[in-house]
Parts: sequence; structure tokens; C-alpha cells
Amino acid sequence: MPAKQLTSVDFELIPANMETRSTDVLTIFLFDSGSSTPLDKKELLEFLGARASRIPQLRWTVTTVPGGFGFPYWIDSAPFDITKHVEDNVEISSWKGVFEYFADIAARIVDPYECLWRLHVVRGVRDAPGVQGEATVVILKGSHALGDGHVYNAIVHDLFSSKHLPDFIPELTAPNPWWSSVKGLLGTPRRYVRAFRALPETRKYDAPDSGGGAVTFTGKRSAAAIMLDLVAIREAKKMWPGVTVTAIAQTIISLSLEEHFGDKSPRSMQVMSGAPVGAEVRGQNHMGCYHVDLAMDKQDIAERLAAITTNNNHGKAEYPDAYRAVRALQYELPAIAVKPELSSDPKLGTVASSVNRGPAVMTLGDSRIVSTTSFPYVSPRSPFNHGIYSVGDVLAISVLSGTPDSGDIDIYAAVLEKNAARVLACLEERSTKATAR
Repeated sequence: MPAKQLTSVDFELIPANMETRSTDVLTIFLFDSGSSTPLDKKELLEFLGARASRIPQLRWTVTTVPGGFGFPYWIDSAPFDITKHVEDNVEISSWKGVFEYFADIAARIVDPYECLWRLHVVRGVRDAPGVQGEATVVILKGSHALGDGHVYNAIVHDLFSSKHLPDFIPELTAPNPWWSSVKGLLGTPRRYVRAFRALPETRKYDAPDSGGGAVTFTGKRSAAAIMLDLVAIREAKKMWPGVTVTAIAQTIISLSLEEHFGDKSPRSMQVMSGAPVGAEVRGQNHMGCYHVDLAMDKQDIAERLAAITTNNNHGKAEYPDAYRAVRALQYELPAIAVKPELSSDPKLGTVASSVNRGPAVMTLGDSRIVSTTSFPYVSPRSPFNHGIYSVGDVLAISVLSGTPDSGDIDIYAAVLEKNAARVLACLEERSTKATAR
């Protein structure tokens, strides 16, 4: 295969992975063995090794360009060794313990030049929601440079399955490092010129102030998640034209942020979204974002849900132009200009990402997927982020905090649970009235 170079968008996620801010993709996969016996350590390594070695992205590693004048290249790791990617020696027996362990993993700064992805396996959990037998929990921590949520979604569906994968994986061609450096150096002036020309259009779409209060941002993490019945939500929203599952989840989050943080709460949310149709996409990361006002001026739940739905529609309408403008600048940045820095004035902002992983078909041997819980990474600009991820009939709303100002994360999870019940009751009320007529 030809040589494959990182784009500026992929590369910027590597230097951004710094002290107190890990930019890695973080996901918890919960598998239930039911009446079968879960894979032991040896069987698990054999299963994962056989599959991961035939998934191109999971074979890749990163090589630098001398002098930093060009972007790094993806190259194949040879020979592929699954033991470098799996940690399977954790003694945890509770679902709460899984999240405590996960919080520690989320805070670690890992060198992507050494290992782009790791799986952390927890066995014998029996109190996880929806589990009938013995649960195996697999925590994925992967470099964001390797892909966004949609890219990783395709990868894990290949990894956690028994479907046929190609027996032959062509290896990427390793570039000449010094020639790559020379090309990068010679191309830098032209890139600066093109980036400067693209800058004015980008400034039209600067992110609004979320309105959140000042907070402390630390290297510590705390995480939690709630599980909701997706079938019940879809049934209840049938009488609400235009309302999506995502908008319902955002309304739950809006109510919970306001209740938990009061005046310090962010008033808007940054929503991650895939590249719009027809937009130029390069590399592994195709995601962009738009902003949604959380309608905290609406105290009535139905009114807030309607307003958030409308705000989503407005954000999506403006998103294609914003995505193209931002990418026109980002794709032109030379390697020496990509130096992300931490904000010196942390404020309480929030990001939400969402992916529907489809039917519950992922497997780990004879164990079947119950739920997936993903967590957008936290930073000083957005230290309290949410994930809205579904698989099968389970919708998970997760939260990852990097600020001690959030207090006990389990208390916030209880607030999410309470507001989820309130929103669902609001949805069902209209359905009930419609049925009564």
C-alpha cells in the first residue's frame, strides 16, 4: 500500500495529549456471558489477537519526520503483538469499581508513538445493569489521532464479532524520513499563505461563550453513566414530531446541569457531529461540532424539549458551512504550526458526542454486548462532558468530569436518573392523552 501520512487534524490530537488533558477515545463495553462461560485470559488473547491483526488500523503505529517539518506517517507494526495492547490483570468485582478504575485510565497520559490503543479487561462483574450471568468489561483507550467516534465504531464492530475478516492485510509503505522532512520544509511557506487566506472565513464561526462559571481543572477524573430503555423512549416520542433521541438526552442533560450547578451551569452545549454530506474529508478524524443553546429559560419540560429540538435544527443548518470553513484552515496548517495549548482560564463548559452502534450484535466469544458507554475527553474549556451512546435497546448517558467543582459524580448520576424519569413522563403524558382520544 502507498505511504499514509497523518493530516493536520489527526496530528493535532497527539501534541494536545498533554499533562492534565488526555485526548484519547474512551469507551466501556459490557459483555454478558449469560449461561455460558466467559473467555479466560488465554482464550481472550487468542480471540483478540486473531481479529486485531487483520484490522488495518489496529496494526498501525506512528513514525515521526525529522525536525518536525512534516506530519508523521502511519506505518505497520511488525510483528503484531496483541499482548502489547491488552491489560488483563485487574481484580474488580463491582460495576462501581469499573468506573473508578476507568477514571484512573482516563487520566493517564500515554505516548501514542509507543502504543496507539489498549484494551483493559475486567472480569467477574455481576452487578452491572442488564447482566444475567458473569460480565466481562472491556475498556478501550485509543489515540484520537487514529480515529473519531465513527471510525472507532467500525473498528470495534470488526473486533468484537465472528464475521470473516481478510486473511491478507497489505502493509503500508514506509516513507523515506529525510525526504519527507525536506518536502515538509519546502511546503511550509505555501501552507502558511493558504492558511492565512482561509482565516477570515473561519472567524465567522468562532465558538460562543458557553456561559459557564469559573472552575478548577485537574489531572483527576471521575466518571458515571445511566442506562435507559431505548425502546420505551422511542415509543414515547412518537407523538412528538421532529423530536430525536439525541434531543431527549440533551434535555435530560440540560435539566441536570441546571439543577446540579445552578448559576455556574453552562448555558450551551458543543455537539459533535460527523462531516456533512459532500464535505471534503481527509485522514481518520471527520468530526466537527456545532453549538446548541440548552434553553434554560424554559422551566416547562415540554417547552424546553421543543426549544432544544429547534436549536438543534438551527445548529445543523449552519454546520455544513462552518465545517468547510474550519477544515479549509486546519488542512492547510503546516506541522510546525500545530501546537495546542491549554486554556489559562478554565470555565465550566460541556461537550456531548453521540453514536448509535446499531443492533446488539457485538460478541466476545459466547458473551454478547449489553451496553456501550463512551466519554468525550475533558479539557479546561469543557471539563464536564457527556456521551449519548446506544446499542440494541440500551441508551447510555455518560459523564466524565475533570473538575472537583462537580462534587460526587454519583450524585450527579442520580440527578440524571431523576431527570430522565421526568422527561420520559412528559413524553408519555402526550402519548397517553392521544390514546385516550
